[in-house]
Amino acid sequence: MTAGTGMTEEKFLEGRIALVTGASSGSGVDIAHELARGGARVAVHYRSSRAGADEVVAAIRATGGEARAFQADVAVADDIRRLVDEVEAGLGPVSVLVNNVGPFADTAFRTLTERDWDYVMSANLKSVFLASQRVLAGMEQLGWGRIVNLGATSGLVRSHSVYGLAKAALLHMTESMAIEFAPHVTVNAVVPSQIASGRTDRMPAYKAAALAATPLRRLVTQPEIARMVALVCSPAFDFVTGRAIILDGGRSIPVFPKLNLAAPS
Repeated sequence: MTAGTGMTEEKFLEGRIALVTGASSGSGVDIAHELARGGARVAVHYRSSRAGADEVVAAIRATGGEARAFQADVAVADDIRRLVDEVEAGLGPVSVLVNNVGPFADTAFRTLTERDWDYVMSANLKSVFLASQRVLAGMEQLGWGRIVNLGATSGLVRSHSVYGLAKAALLHMTESMAIEFAPHVTVNAVVPSQIASGRTDRMPAYKAAALAATPLRRLVTQPEIARMVALVCSPAFDFVTGRAIILDGGRSIPVFPKLNLAAPS
């Protein structure tokens, strides 16, 4: 089996319905395509970019896959419930849920507004809880389900304010849900660091610092994230649940500073 090809050629998701939140842009696009290559019928969620969602749907259909676009604001509880209900009415019971949406905010706590707190926590954390709860019964009835939460290494540091807090809590919830939803449903998190993107390229000083702090000296790519999400849903990961798979090139490994002190005489 070759990386990125053999895995998808097996069509291990044939007949499965996959819902990917935030699939009209960024890593969500690659995730939707990767799951479609694995044989899944994909619900492409978007909040405001209908054109982006339609483009993803058209591209999947052009390669012989099946996909449909669905709109919702995942920061709104009723929208999450409606989204799942519409996907299941239109495509069938969701057996793969990828909670990809995760808006960023690193405003200092001293100036962070309550409105921004509520939005970031709802979109990054509450939406995962509500969507997972909504699809669980169908997965258990099918006797098979995969929930993949997109985390961030911001949850491992203490400088990204409410976003880091939400992503840290997401890992806790991933573990708790894995225990509760077993044995038929696995719940895992894919946790990338800074992603190689046009946005990162527009911040050369930050990009250089990120590369310097990464042992592998490059940034994770969107296709790499998508392949890991698909792999977590494959038979190779049937016995893996409650785990955070960190894609950061070694950046978050604790390293003691080399002081190069002269040995005492």
